[in-house]
Formats: sequence, C-alpha cells, structure tokens
Amino acid sequence: MDEVTTGKKVSVKNEKAVMHPKLQSWLKDNKTTIVYAMVATLLPSVVLSIIYFGVKLNQLSGRLAEIHYHVSSIEGRTASLENRQTEVRGQLTQLDGKLTALSNSPILKDVETLAPRVNLLEKQLASIHVRQKVTPVRSNPVHAAEKQYYEIKEGDNLYQISKKHGLSVEELARMNGLYEDELIVVGQKIVVSK
Repeated sequence: MDEVTTGKKVSVKNEKAVMHPKLQSWLKDNKTTIVYAMVATLLPSVVLSIIYFGVKLNQLSGRLAEIHYHVSSIEGRTASLENRQTEVRGQLTQLDGKLTALSNSPILKDVETLAPRVNLLEKQLASIHVRQKVTPVRSNPVHAAEKQYYEIKEGDNLYQISKKHGLSVEELARMNGLYEDELIVVGQKIVVSK
C-alpha cells in the first residue's frame, strides 16, 4: 500500500482494487457473449449485403453486356451509313458533272427558248378558234327539205364534223362551198347531208 500525502498532511492509503475471481470470470463471459451476440447479429446483415451486391453486380454486368451489344450494333450501322453516304456523294459528283456538261449543250439552250415559243403559239391558237366573221356559203341552191344542217359550236372543225356525220372533209367542204382549210365561225350553219 502506498501512502499519499496532501497539503493538509492527511495520509490516505491507495489500495488496488481487487476483484473476486468469479466476478472476473462472469464479466469475461459477458464480454464474450456480447461479442458473440454482436457477431451473430451483424453476420447475417453482412452476408445478405454481400449476396445483394453480388446479385446487383451480376445484373449490372448483364446490362453492361447488353449495352455493349447495342453500341456495337450502332457502330456497325453507323459504318454502313458512312459507306452509303460516300457512295451517294460519288454519285452526286457524277450527276453534277453530267449536269454541267448538259447545261453547256446547245440542245438545252434550244429547250429553254421553246417554252416562250409554245406560250406564244397557244395564245395565237386561242385567238384563232373563235372569230366573229361570217363566211358566206358558196353552194348551189338545194331544196331545204332535203338538207340537214349543223350549227358550229366552239372548238368544232371540219374534220370532227365530217367524221360525226359520215362524210369526208372534201365532201363536207364541197357541199358547203368551203375550202378545206377555211375557217368556220361559231353559230354558222353548214349542210351535213348529201
């Protein structure tokens, strides 16, 4: 035993705590039990966590393989499209060369002037169809009861009328004292029977 002196000159004896051996054994057993209880409680959680993360890792690995497959497929299609694009560019270059050669040809220049000429001819034809001129009929007088007449309508011509009535153009013109190329006028009446 040690003596300890303080400022008041009181002496106190410091005794080492001595435990009873059964108490020490009991505490030691409780510590072991507590450790075992903690391990028993935590071990299933650790095992389940390992299994869970293993399953998730396996799923992610499968998903990653699937993504890799799709990426490879997309890369293949991209390469195919790039090849096709190169081919199309080549074809466009060829067509551009042909178009340049065609634009310098005299035929294209003739075609460009053709449209205005066609428009002019259409306007001239439109003005020829309807004329308000009365053409006298040059024919010998024939009895009116025997003849059949036809009144000219817009768009009619001698060819159409002759075919409609079973005549030739020459016969129709001769019966009416007309020339085959003579203009006929809307409202004019012509003989269509022999």
